[in-house]
Amino acid sequence: MADSASAAVRSSFKSEVDSDELRRRRETERLGTDPIVPLVLRLSLPAMTGLLVSSLYVFVDRVFVGRYVGEVGLAAMNVAIPFSTLVFSFSILVGRGCSVIYSIALGRKDYAEARRIFSGGVFLHMIVSLFIMVFCQVFLNRLLNVFGAEPQSIDATRRYVSIVLLGTPFAMLTMHNHLIRAEGASTYSMMTQVTGALLNVILDWVFMAHFRWGIGGAAFATVIAQAVSVIMVMWFFMKRSVVRFRVADMIFSARMLWLVLINGFTPFIFNAAATLNWTIQNHMIKRHAEKSGFSVTTAMAAFGIVMSLRMLIMTPILGLSMGMQPLVGYNYGSGQYARMRNIFKFSVLTAFLLMLIPYGVLEIFSYPVVRFFGAENDTLVLGVYTLRRFMLLMPLGGIAAMFSHFFQGTGKPVEALVVTGVRQVVLAFPFLIILPYFLGYDGIVFATPIAEVGGAIFGVFVILREFRRLRVKENEMDLLKSPMIESEHRLTCSADDESGSTAGDCMEEVADVV
Repeated sequence: MADSASAAVRSSFKSEVDSDELRRRRETERLGTDPIVPLVLRLSLPAMTGLLVSSLYVFVDRVFVGRYVGEVGLAAMNVAIPFSTLVFSFSILVGRGCSVIYSIALGRKDYAEARRIFSGGVFLHMIVSLFIMVFCQVFLNRLLNVFGAEPQSIDATRRYVSIVLLGTPFAMLTMHNHLIRAEGASTYSMMTQVTGALLNVILDWVFMAHFRWGIGGAAFATVIAQAVSVIMVMWFFMKRSVVRFRVADMIFSARMLWLVLINGFTPFIFNAAATLNWTIQNHMIKRHAEKSGFSVTTAMAAFGIVMSLRMLIMTPILGLSMGMQPLVGYNYGSGQYARMRNIFKFSVLTAFLLMLIPYGVLEIFSYPVVRFFGAENDTLVLGVYTLRRFMLLMPLGGIAAMFSHFFQGTGKPVEALVVTGVRQVVLAFPFLIILPYFLGYDGIVFATPIAEVGGAIFGVFVILREFRRLRVKENEMDLLKSPMIESEHRLTCSADDESGSTAGDCMEEVADVV
């Protein structure tokens, strides 16, 4: 009797689990059937909101540091950004790479493969994060000089970075948000980010305004908030996902490792290039700021404010592209190419409109916005001057970011790499190095906007080429489905049945007709 009751309980539990997984699978399959506009908004709005709130990690830290530490603190935060982008580069190498093949696996309804992708991603993130944390702590002083630290703020930078590096595993594991979003659970993905960001704001106030821990308080707040976000992410994959975490699946096959790295390589290069871009920018500021009549610390602080605002404004575009990417990947995997193109076109138009609003606000209210960071005197004047010019071509720059995400979503890392490389490397680096020698400080300000516009123009040509290729593929598929081909197929197969030909011979003849 006991064995019978135990078996009944196990059977009931298994039925509940199977029913829940079936429900989640049906929700995922809606990515290929629901109307495009509400579907893009349903996935993108939570992603935008979550990332917008999540970007407060940097933004709020800058505000509190500016108000409670001052100009030296803002300059220190500007030098610390390359460390953050370096960690983000490696975390997105694994996170985005897993997300692409995870979306395609879901589109093919291969849930066993999806489970292996997730479990292996956790393992890779842990290994990479531990290596980065140890490496950066050991060579911290050398890295500070490489990233452009200047004498007045190097002690504050060292304190902030040494603490933030302790949270590297948490920062990386939060990248599994991409996989949550790939399942269509974008609302929960948003909640993991919102919870961490709001906790970061609260802890910033407690540690800096109340306990007076200075720039170290901002670092501790960030690490604790990231840890809470990771707990929420891992709970999803333990309780609500269409897949379940399994220790046995944590070891990648060589093929899967290659797919993750090749699909994550483009966003990795994008962010690694951003790290190098920021480093070059810091060194150019050190070289040319005093020639323009400002101290290096003031220029670093002003640029730090502007770059924080840029990151905040670009966040909705990143959220939109992240909401678009699983839709593009799913519909590409299921062969719905026309639907995939329409999703991309709507997303690009939305991105352009989203950039116009903050552009106008920053141009009109630049003084109060910069003053909000606690900027005064020369920092305020230079901050406003830099902000108005740096954001001049921002609407077009936002569109450029969409192209690489499209190619990442369709599993075409080479095209994504080319589009990103032209914008982030081929154009940005030469402009950033050469223009300051002719325009001084203005050359640093205008280098990035010019490179982004050039990258957007190049991206248009590449994306149109891909659309033409997909239309040819669609025409071939339509021809195979046409009544003439079906009739030819039936007649051929019927005749072959009488003569004893195989099914393979039949299909070869159909291919010849096409």
